[in-house]
Amino acid sequence: MTTVAQVREVVQSLLQRNPDLALVGRLVVIKPVHHILRGIYIDRSLDPQIFTPTWAVMFLFEPTESFSYNWGGRLYNRAHGAWDVANPATSTVMCDIIEKEALPLLRPIQAIDDFIRFTSKDRFKDTYLDLYEERKIFVDVARGDLNAARSICAYFATDHAKKRYMGGMEEEYDRITKTLCPLIAAGDRPGLVQLLQDWEANSIQQLKLQKLWESTAFPIEFRSEQE
Repeated sequence: MTTVAQVREVVQSLLQRNPDLALVGRLVVIKPVHHILRGIYIDRSLDPQIFTPTWAVMFLFEPTESFSYNWGGRLYNRAHGAWDVANPATSTVMCDIIEKEALPLLRPIQAIDDFIRFTSKDRFKDTYLDLYEERKIFVDVARGDLNAARSICAYFATDHAKKRYMGGMEEEYDRITKTLCPLIAAGDRPGLVQLLQDWEANSIQQLKLQKLWESTAFPIEFRSEQE
């Protein structure tokens, strides 16, 4: 399988040309990192000579341990087929494709509202944000839209939701129903902010992004209940 050292070598010219990029392991990250993580993951493949690059965007204010591809897409080598380590053109072509296809998509996604607009049904018909209540509720809370969050909590209180999430997603179900929804029901904005901050800090640590992360306020801290 390809190594981190090979990843570093193949994206070296990309990093040199783009000072807002940094490499963390296999992940090319767009700086700065606030609530939204934008990056290109240069993954392994079954073939030890082949790279598999995928761009994606994700939010960080829920517990996470890995870079998610839910809202992303593969980068293909249309000129040579596979991203072969042995091909001397791989580095040049990959860096060019990242600059032309991935960075223009990812760079404008800076705020949470940008993320919401980007993860629409038009772009991601199978994984758009509204399709997954267990993801959307975190975004609603971060934005301060507690009415929308309460609607999701009401759904999670149903037998249908419990059955749906008892098939391997018990941890997510408990996190929402036992930790998040009681604070939402109480309108405890300081408690919700602290929760989001703690989760985001933990995600940053798990992803080893401490040197790139800049802690910033959430929209909920400025939005009133009446809005």
